[in-house]
Amino acid sequence: MNKNFNGMCYSAFPQGYNTSTANDSYIFYGSDISYNAMAPVWGEKYLSKSGSSCNLTGPNKARNDVQTLANMGVKLIRLYDWEPRNNHIEFLDYCNSRGIKVLASVSNYFLKSGVDNGFKDRDKLIPALINSFSNNEKTDYHSAFAGIIMGNEPGLSGFSIQNCIDFTLSWVNIEASKYAKYRELMIGHPVDFGTYGGEFPCFGFWDPLFAALDQITTKNLNKRLFLAPQTYADAQYLFKDAKGTGRAYVDIAYEKYKKQMLFTEIGLDRTKPDYQQKVQDQLAGSIDYATKNPEKLIGICFFQFADKVWMPGTTEGSFGTHSQGKEIMCTIKYADGDFTHWDKKSYDNIMNVNTLIPTPLYDIVVKNYKTV
Repeated sequence: MNKNFNGMCYSAFPQGYNTSTANDSYIFYGSDISYNAMAPVWGEKYLSKSGSSCNLTGPNKARNDVQTLANMGVKLIRLYDWEPRNNHIEFLDYCNSRGIKVLASVSNYFLKSGVDNGFKDRDKLIPALINSFSNNEKTDYHSAFAGIIMGNEPGLSGFSIQNCIDFTLSWVNIEASKYAKYRELMIGHPVDFGTYGGEFPCFGFWDPLFAALDQITTKNLNKRLFLAPQTYADAQYLFKDAKGTGRAYVDIAYEKYKKQMLFTEIGLDRTKPDYQQKVQDQLAGSIDYATKNPEKLIGICFFQFADKVWMPGTTEGSFGTHSQGKEIMCTIKYADGDFTHWDKKSYDNIMNVNTLIPTPLYDIVVKNYKTV
């Protein structure tokens, strides 16, 4: 994976989105923000099959988040959810045009066991995911992708380390048999900063994961794995002194696993004391460390671009470089032809795209990212 120090977590849904009801709808089904019909949010224009439209100049203005991200100095987008039956080519092409790479996201759904989840059907669903990550010609992964991340925070999301191992093995076996000429994208498994019973955060997750996967040479899996921790720890712990050892957490992890690290989440919410200084230290420390140690740290994804619209005023809803505004920028009326599948319980054909308002974290991110 190329060095991309300045990344951003992106899940900036507009008003009307809620995780508890998303799968009851057409528009938000699968919590997929990057498919073509979400262009009023991430892009510069959209024309619905109903004739409803938005652009950058008319009364119905597209929000154009990808351009905002590019203007902030972001070079890598980390997604969370991805519905493979949706078409994402326009999003991927637009990211390419703005010099932004993307981490291909495998949603938690695909790694969870149980009747209503996808793990049991992974031999069918993995080809669907790979096809949806492909270019128009279906000859390779889309050029916008910098790597693949599988799941998010297993300890908090209800799937096991063994699920991660088995899913990853299935992935590379299917790559080898059906997509042998596809490039070998780096693979990471985003994990929360708990110890999982190990000596340091994430170590108890990584020990069994790599004990299994480092033995696999199929499609060079053992050479493709990277560390993907998610942390709100301070720069002192990460880059200077972890637990009084006098050694940086990143150094300790690299010495143990001999793998590059990419923080798939890093930041601090705005309810915490001195959050601005702590975030400044995190970002400046990350960029400085990665510049000096590119073999150990290849990037960070700041958490996150916009506050969670379904959790206003909460700690979890206060991590954004933008807060959610009340003013509506555009209203899009959809028709059946805008969607590619019909797993819904109600027909919600109207999406209102609200403004985003920069928070104090915006200036901190730009200050650090624009200097890289």
